[in-house]
Amino acid sequence: MLLEWLWQQSFVSASAVFFALNILIFAGALAAGKFIDHFFNPGKENAGRFTATELLLSCSTVCINSAITSGGWLLWKAGVIRLNTQAAWWQILRDTAVLVLAMDLALYILHRIAHIPLFYKIAHYKHHEYKEVTVLTLFVMSPLEALGFGTLWVFTLCFFSFSIEAVALFLNMNLYFGITAHAGTAIYPERLRRFVSALGFTYPDFHRLHHENERVNMGFYTRIWDVLLKTSREAQ
Repeated sequence: MLLEWLWQQSFVSASAVFFALNILIFAGALAAGKFIDHFFNPGKENAGRFTATELLLSCSTVCINSAITSGGWLLWKAGVIRLNTQAAWWQILRDTAVLVLAMDLALYILHRIAHIPLFYKIAHYKHHEYKEVTVLTLFVMSPLEALGFGTLWVFTLCFFSFSIEAVALFLNMNLYFGITAHAGTAIYPERLRRFVSALGFTYPDFHRLHHENERVNMGFYTRIWDVLLKTSREAQ
């Protein structure tokens, strides 16, 4: 089993695995962005053209994500993070729902804090230099911001013994939402967008609207907190 194998590795070996995995995630996200551009936005300008600053910040984010994962591995080895490897199907669904709602609320709060002028100038402004988002901008952020998001995720895992399947589902869902939110185009047909919105989830255009108007659409996975706190703006 993968967890058993990871448990037996040294810190250096485990860290090398996490670094390689994060590089694959980064490359896979860029490939997904190319796929989306090809099929949904073939006339997109400057596709695939990255500045040195963008590449530097993206590499920084990849390295920080790798370091955060290694830190989580150490906490797991120390027994601070506990993972349930024998969960029933209903426990997997419950844990996934808890992770989505808990992280969504925590990220909404963190995002609101990031838009306070003092903190905005320190870190979050870099991500908002892009009014027209691309998948690369998912990784273009201040190192402080990347560290904050990653630490929040590890901190959340310390509170409960989540099933390993729920953790994997959440991480894959987080990547999907991140890629589609930064695709810079409307991927969903209008009926699907309305249906997803009615269920309370965000959709690809949701975050793009936030880059156009920084006062709205602070949520990541759901629209719940935006609706309750009057920061929601729907795509027209």
